[in-house]
Amino acid sequence: MNISMTLRRFSRLILAVTGGLVLTMALAAPASARTPVDPSTLNPPPPAEFNPVCFVDGSHISCDIAFSDPDVVDAPSGVVCDGTELLISFSRSVVGKRFYDADGNLLQRHFREYFDNATFSNPDTGRVALWTQHDTVIGNLAVPGDLSTGTDSQRGLLTRIWLPDGGTILTDTGLLIFDNATGELVKLSAHHPFAAYFSGDPSALAALCAALA
Repeated sequence: MNISMTLRRFSRLILAVTGGLVLTMALAAPASARTPVDPSTLNPPPPAEFNPVCFVDGSHISCDIAFSDPDVVDAPSGVVCDGTELLISFSRSVVGKRFYDADGNLLQRHFREYFDNATFSNPDTGRVALWTQHDTVIGNLAVPGDLSTGTDSQRGLLTRIWLPDGGTILTDTGLLIFDNATGELVKLSAHHPFAAYFSGDPSALAALCAALA
């Protein structure tokens, strides 16, 4: 797995996939005027576990989604400090929309994700750091209905890490853009110590390693 793919996997865990943009929920017609659409007829259909509610919205089709992932507890984080891989725990919830064309082909995924009850821990020392994340993810497809095309952008507070007794250890904020065809990170802006770490600079997370040593 190359560096960008590693970063993207990690980004979807704790940063990664989401300051800046605020999730723009399209104005919907009154419920009584909505024409419902069967989600299973769309390309690709929103997963059933996303609790999709789909309807005709002007010349397009919109789907509201809202879900929570199973909690992650003490999973390998990919961050190694002095030979020890830190463990990560979190709860993730998502609210957003999917937009399809009139033929039912996906055009855009637009959602806001929240990470709570989140920790990094060092299994050798038992020390724990808390963290949070709230970001916006926008996926624009170059070919309607084909998730392997276009780009995914993630923007906002990608990570803030602090000690239980107070004091911020580090923050990761700004913009990340990934190419869906290759998984490559094609653009970043602002402050991204995790991107630097997974690009080969272990000093980028030295503050986190020191706090949990």
